[in-house]
Amino acid sequence: MKLDFLDYIFEAGEGPRIPHPEDSIFAGSDEATKKIGALKEIIANPGSGSIKWDGGIALFFGRNEAGQFVCADKYMPAKGFYPTSPEQWLQYDQQRGANRNDLYARIELIWPGLEAAVGSTQGMFKGDLMWSGQLEPVDGKYVFKPTTVEYRIPVGSALGKLIAGKVGGIVVHQYNGAPWDGKSGLTNAGNVAILTPTAGITFTLKNPVKLVGDAEKAVASQGKLADDFMAGLAGVVKSALQTYMNKKITKQTNDPIAKWLQSNVSNKQYQLLVGDNNDGYLMQNEAGLNAVFNIWNAIYRLKDNLCQQLEPQVKGFEQWTGGQQAGEGFVFPTSQGLIKLVNRAGFGAAHFNK
Repeated sequence: MKLDFLDYIFEAGEGPRIPHPEDSIFAGSDEATKKIGALKEIIANPGSGSIKWDGGIALFFGRNEAGQFVCADKYMPAKGFYPTSPEQWLQYDQQRGANRNDLYARIELIWPGLEAAVGSTQGMFKGDLMWSGQLEPVDGKYVFKPTTVEYRIPVGSALGKLIAGKVGGIVVHQYNGAPWDGKSGLTNAGNVAILTPTAGITFTLKNPVKLVGDAEKAVASQGKLADDFMAGLAGVVKSALQTYMNKKITKQTNDPIAKWLQSNVSNKQYQLLVGDNNDGYLMQNEAGLNAVFNIWNAIYRLKDNLCQQLEPQVKGFEQWTGGQQAGEGFVFPTSQGLIKLVNRAGFGAAHFNK
């Protein structure tokens, strides 16, 4: 089924995943400057942010122009497909040779509750499925773990009362491509709990002036060097360097760059980059490589400071990651699109090293 009036959501959106601001340097110093500007917008307007819930599956759901209720995963709309029944989920996967095990039963379970929550509202909501199946209290708390973060909601809290007796829960983020205001178009009329991404919290931030300055200075002083360095790299190598930095921060590797590349690029690329005598492009242009890494780290430190300020402000329930009380992170709308603030050394390390 094709929903023409919703096409713009997916043509103009950020795609299935929101990029990390520090990774912007791999698209050039101009992009890094824009992302620093977006982080400054977040500092100036922290109340616009919400919790980044670690959901099990992202769902688009709502009513189409014909009034039919539809519910899709985040990849189906790109193919113009919006299932009008749980059975169509199964048929869709069968046709592409996929089997998502118990997901079909979970979708069937929450389908009536989502439709009841939408009522007669036309348009499309986007949210993360947090759990399915009725929760039973454990030590006075509702406990669920969709992916990496474990959530513990006190039974007597406002969220706990909302969860009681429901067969599933979904945190709703968007309505027709814009941030959902937490009230428009949805009710808790069905047996699926509709949760707001802010959880009723208005966030605040102190301006980390030095870290902002450090990030801006890094781009201003080393941006051209970084750009010139990356201009000599093939796209696949830029992606490899970004992957390396990502895996370093999430503790998926402790290898130096030369050793890591040996197992992660083609032999031809390795010879060009490192060479048998460490005389390849990376060694010949070590200052440029360091400039890229320095800018990445400067932006990361700024972002991480904001994460550390925001995390203690989450009240009323607990988030546990890797044995520590912490969640996945936070999301903010900016002029550069949605920006996510994720503690990759904490959540990322726990997520990838489970």
